[in-house]
Amino acid sequence: MTDAGTPELTRLRGEIDRVNDAMLALLKERNELCEKVAEHKRDRGIPMMQQGRLDALQEKVREFARENGIDQAYLEQIFEVVTNEACWLEEQIMGPGEGRAALARRARRIDHVAIAVRNVDEAVARLERCYGYSVVQRQKVEGDFSGMTMVTMRAGGVTLVLCEGDSEKSNVRQYIDHYGPGVQHVAIEVRDQPGMVEELRERQADLLTGIISSPGIDQTFTRRDENTGMQFEFVTRTDNTGFNNVKELFTAMERENVY
Repeated sequence: MTDAGTPELTRLRGEIDRVNDAMLALLKERNELCEKVAEHKRDRGIPMMQQGRLDALQEKVREFARENGIDQAYLEQIFEVVTNEACWLEEQIMGPGEGRAALARRARRIDHVAIAVRNVDEAVARLERCYGYSVVQRQKVEGDFSGMTMVTMRAGGVTLVLCEGDSEKSNVRQYIDHYGPGVQHVAIEVRDQPGMVEELRERQADLLTGIISSPGIDQTFTRRDENTGMQFEFVTRTDNTGFNNVKELFTAMERENVY
């Protein structure tokens, strides 16, 4: 009999399911309580989340991790997500806090880092051998300007997208000719992308595109900053872990002759 069919494994998996259900119910209850707190603060002119309470929670999490032999970074990461959600809920009810603009309120994590490479197969082999990355998707994009091979690799929670241009005319090849191989852009996962794009325009951010939408994913790109060399992508996902909008991005880049 395989492990998948043992009665004990079935029982243990049932216990995990029970704990998962309890966690989901508790998170729902916590959100509802945060909403009530926000309404109470709003009605009485009380400021948003106080740093002292946040510091106390962080110390409690660290102490709990130490006492129970749980990885501290793991628990801190969970509670960072939980408290960020609480801040977001408060802002929806009370309005944004002072100084918390654009990404300060909407950024969730780095979704991926796109890297322009000279030889994608060599890059894949090195990342697998030396760092333990695994290939999760290989994609071919056709076109004189947009033509390239994209390989998405992941290790833990870190995703890299390697891009090799297919011809001398390709955007990726031109990027390497001008800047050399390396980070082509950094993609940041955000919430409320329409609101963020509107605010970025008000703040005169140098956007290359508006929101490029396809099933399960929205993306917005900035132009490359001449001073820092940085280009940002803002991405919002629902049920899509890949990249469907590559052609639209490169059409915009070709139109403006940027890379």
